[in-house]
Amino acid sequence: MESSDLLEKTIKLYFIPSIYFNDFITRKKYAIIDCWAAWCMPCRIIAPSIEKIAEEYGDKVAVGKLDVDKNRGIASKFGIMSIPTVLFFRDGHLVDNIIGAVPKHVLEEKLKQVMG
Repeated sequence: MESSDLLEKTIKLYFIPSIYFNDFITRKKYAIIDCWAAWCMPCRIIAPSIEKIAEEYGDKVAVGKLDVDKNRGIASKFGIMSIPTVLFFRDGHLVDNIIGAVPKHVLEEKLKQVMG
């Protein structure tokens, strides 16, 4: 069974368990990970923007959500102290992040910078 079979998928947005995190961020050249928690109101505010980006860029970019309460090791590894935090990866390496509930156009601008 492939790791992608075990990821919960919504449209082109994936909810990532920590055991598949490294596979996920390297499955495409670019990846965006929305670090969130169920109790976080700003995380709910940014969620529709993340979903839209998954719909619009999902063919080029792996877009995922990481529940920091269920994946504390990954959150610690990347120094996530506030949520939502959106991580931007290129070739499996963290290249940038955005902290806070920002509008979709801010996320898109950052993604375009990362994609060069």
